[in-house]
Amino acid sequence: MAATQPDPRIGPLPADRDGYRIIDLSIPLKDDPSPLMQVNVTNISNRDGALEHQRVLGVDPNDWPFPGESFGDDFIEATSHAGTHMDAPIHYGPLTIPDRQEPLRIDEWPLEWCIGDGVVLDIRDIPQAHEVTAAEVEERFDGMGYELKPLDIVLVMTGNDKYWETPEYLDRGGHLGRESLKWILDRGVRICGTDSWSFDRPGKQWAADYLEHGRDPKYLWPCHLLGLEMPYAQIEKMCNLDLLPPFGFTVIALPIKIHRGSAGFVRAVALVPSD
Repeated sequence: MAATQPDPRIGPLPADRDGYRIIDLSIPLKDDPSPLMQVNVTNISNRDGALEHQRVLGVDPNDWPFPGESFGDDFIEATSHAGTHMDAPIHYGPLTIPDRQEPLRIDEWPLEWCIGDGVVLDIRDIPQAHEVTAAEVEERFDGMGYELKPLDIVLVMTGNDKYWETPEYLDRGGHLGRESLKWILDRGVRICGTDSWSFDRPGKQWAADYLEHGRDPKYLWPCHLLGLEMPYAQIEKMCNLDLLPPFGFTVIALPIKIHRGSAGFVRAVALVPSD
């Protein structure tokens, strides 16, 4: 996935705006390899729009600036977890632990938490299926010379966005484990993101651990389920994290306000200071 490029239809974009560049961190809303995430986008043509104006308002299609054509539109059928999106805690389960309250939904998630200082946790060298430990995460932050603070937005770079629209995308990746995510959340972080299909390791990997350990529930969906104990939101299916510096940039990730939703589509961007 590439950063936003100049479009000849709108002319050149400014090299920077008020001292920063905008990096697009979002994939398109379209089908991905999972059968659970099928997306149907039906583009309504300008010609169909003119016919609708005629049907509803009695406007002759030939009276528009382009005769026979007026508005365009789109019908979208999709789960709220398709494309780049933010999961709310209600996605992780029906009740918080241990107080058994209803978790926050996406239309309740504080917008103040959706804009913050970004930091990239690069784990692209982690072997396939490896669950990253808290010690490994702490070592990487020490190596960056960065100390997490409350409301930082941590973006976990696995490199899996490069496999978008391929069968490998769904089942790839070493990712954080429960204890490494807890280490991050203990420092006041409320939003994390990933360039993978899921914030946890692929389901085939954690499910295999669960079965190999006699159906031990501690292996089930570990990062997601931690969100019932320590409320956080996660942005999944991001891209272009490799275009960002390790830190020193701002993330803006405002979710669509879906009524009582478990997630919301996000056009996540980074504001990176110009050189």
